[in-house]
Amino acid sequence: MAGRSSGITVRGHPLDRQQLAAVTDDADTQLVIAAAGTGKTTTLVGKVRHLVDSGVDPRRILLISLTNNTVSDLRRAVDDEFDGSFQGDVMTIHALGNRILRRRSCVGKDRTALLGRIMYDAAEEDRRFARALLLYVEGLRTVGYSDLSLCGISIRNRGLRNFADALFECGIRCTYERPVFSEKGSKPASVHAEDGRGHTITVHSDDDAAKEAAKDPREAWEYLERHGFACERINPNDLAAEVLSAWGDRLPEAVGALISRCKSTGTTIRDLRRANGRNDTRTRPAVEEKLSMLDRVWDMYNMLCMQGDMADYDDMVIQAAELVRAGGPFGRRYTHVLVDEYQDVSPMLVGLLRALRDRVGFKLFCVGGDWQSIHWFNGGDVWQFYDFEEVWKGYGTVSVSRIETTYRCPQTIVDLSGRFVSANPMQQRKDVRGVRDPPFSPAQLLPVNSDRDIPRAIANRLDFIDPSETVFVIGRTRADVYALGSGSGQFAFSLGDRNQSGSVDVTYRRWDDDSGDWADVRGMRFLTAHSSKGLEADDVFVLADRDRGGFPSTVSDDLSDLFETRDEGIAFAEERRVFYVAMTRARRRLFLVNRTDEENYAQSARSPFLTELLSQSPVLSRSTPFCPECFGPVRIVEHDGRRFYGCCDYPNCRGVRRFDGI
Repeated sequence: MAGRSSGITVRGHPLDRQQLAAVTDDADTQLVIAAAGTGKTTTLVGKVRHLVDSGVDPRRILLISLTNNTVSDLRRAVDDEFDGSFQGDVMTIHALGNRILRRRSCVGKDRTALLGRIMYDAAEEDRRFARALLLYVEGLRTVGYSDLSLCGISIRNRGLRNFADALFECGIRCTYERPVFSEKGSKPASVHAEDGRGHTITVHSDDDAAKEAAKDPREAWEYLERHGFACERINPNDLAAEVLSAWGDRLPEAVGALISRCKSTGTTIRDLRRANGRNDTRTRPAVEEKLSMLDRVWDMYNMLCMQGDMADYDDMVIQAAELVRAGGPFGRRYTHVLVDEYQDVSPMLVGLLRALRDRVGFKLFCVGGDWQSIHWFNGGDVWQFYDFEEVWKGYGTVSVSRIETTYRCPQTIVDLSGRFVSANPMQQRKDVRGVRDPPFSPAQLLPVNSDRDIPRAIANRLDFIDPSETVFVIGRTRADVYALGSGSGQFAFSLGDRNQSGSVDVTYRRWDDDSGDWADVRGMRFLTAHSSKGLEADDVFVLADRDRGGFPSTVSDDLSDLFETRDEGIAFAEERRVFYVAMTRARRRLFLVNRTDEENYAQSARSPFLTELLSQSPVLSRSTPFCPECFGPVRIVEHDGRRFYGCCDYPNCRGVRRFDGI
């Protein structure tokens, strides 16, 4: 591990040798390549400290990060270092653009409402638009919204969801009861509906009707007809408008994200149509309808923005760059610009920085890690990182350095995750050094036979984790949180019908015989891999494989597939980085939860990522938390001076599972 230097200190801690070398480098253009947990923020703040101590006026220093949250964190770190007196600017690139534009009215949070009104009016007036919108909804339901019914209710059971959809298409709202789990008995999920003419139905998730509807949605329609419901679909205009209303902000936010991605990558509707022309002839017509819908919404949105003299976040950057290139005002004359999270910058962001640099000539200091570039869907372009020296050629001396000592992960997790992610031939090689391994195996495989085993397996391991330790459960998509509720009442969480956050508070519970109810044991968090970036916990469970989605996610959005990408020379390049991010959140223990065959787990992992890890990494030990004899929970047993994990009924049951570090 790189030793700490006696030079510059940041927030009371001396920089290590690599951090110090990066901070004191005086090149005109710098890129600091960082692995997870190596102190990117510390290095940025250290650079600011070095500049100020060297006589640079703080008011001539600009720090840029990509989101409001990361800007807040960076501002807090700099203020802590300078006792709240730092006079430099810390902002997003969008805020910088808007300053150059002399603070035009910002669409900001009103964008979603504006797009929603445009889409609602078009859906009511135009039959073709309404049909295209419904096609778009079905596309979204194959990706990030797979659990959502048309009526906007999250229904994990496919059969019940098909019933809710059929009812909604007939103009009938249903009520949904979530499953209830109890040691005294469980209650399945159900859908209930009335048609206003005296006909009612209640379908439970374990009914044959729900099972048949899960296989074929037409079974739900036939069931409704047999029970007296008039199964007549409402017209597409009304249905599309009702779906828009029921889904809340989801649809305008999704369309807004598409528009933003087009802007940040410089992609036009014509470019997308040209890409669609290379698609299979069977898929082209549906994609063309969606593109026509997107084109109409974008045109109306642009017109309303111009009428109101408003700019959205992307326009702030694009229009500011155009103004600067045309010789217009460029705002404050900075001498040093520092950029955080450079691995996720877009061509649009780089365009504004280049336009400003052509006019002002500041020094540029960038920090990022290509192993954590996971925002392609938001316009992030890892090739801006790969081609850094070429992009910034002609602006003076260029320096590329590394910080490779992580202060978060044990060495075993560092080696495991680093070997996996560095299989990509385009990525920068790093010799990452982690903290000393604890006296137990920090990386473990938690094999399960089915989804129903997942909550039991996680709960069993939680019983051996100190209550003071923080815990994350990380999935590929938000829908993975349902894995914690598969046939168990041990985990409680509430999503809400409209909550699409990637973070969910979860409570682990045990059954209390005295009270006849569940008792809360500890709080924890479920996170998607993307929302976990920048965070850390003592113990992390990664749901490596699920019944759909999972790692790597192979479910794609037909509109996202139209955007141009460059081949990185390996399959699932960004998915590998997403998995790396998930693994490197762990400070003490990493559990990779995966369906495997008990007798041949090393070759039977359902996730190809796990198969690769198991074939290459002997450090990944199998954690089997259940008694091999009676399949009950294990516990720490002391017998004849030895401590080991044995059956909770030991010595009546002699089942033993030994683990390192007991």
